[in-house]
Amino acid sequence: AARAAAARAAAAEERTEAAAVEDEGWEEEEAPPPKKAKKAPAKANGGGDDGGEKKEKTFSCTTVSGNEAPKDLKKAQSKKLKSKEFLEKGGRIEININGNKLTADPREFSSGGKGWYTGGKIEMRVNGKDIWAQAGINITIPGSQEWK
Repeated sequence: AARAAAARAAAAEERTEAAAVEDEGWEEEEAPPPKKAKKAPAKANGGGDDGGEKKEKTFSCTTVSGNEAPKDLKKAQSKKLKSKEFLEKGGRIEININGNKLTADPREFSSGGKGWYTGGKIEMRVNGKDIWAQAGINITIPGSQEWK
């Protein structure tokens, strides 16, 4: 009987200590969940396991002058214009995608960079069938965040 009474007293004491810890906010901290493993970086050729073969480039860009952009373009353009000058004089652009006309006025993006944005639903013909596509085009000017 004495053992049973001692066991009940010990159990009651543990419950009292647990309640005190809970009341005081002294709960033991749980270990944070294990971090997820990082994914392997994408390969320069577009990722995927293709046996190291480079994928064929499916787009092109030919400039008006035929020249390539300078290497440090951001730095080269960071002082070329003022923000107000670009927004007032940048001019509306028009883009024709298979007969669909998209237009855009100069704007400042939430990042502070300047450029143009246009987009919308456009009609496309594929294999003699008309389908709808969604276009979204950002044209950003490297270095324009520095324009004041």
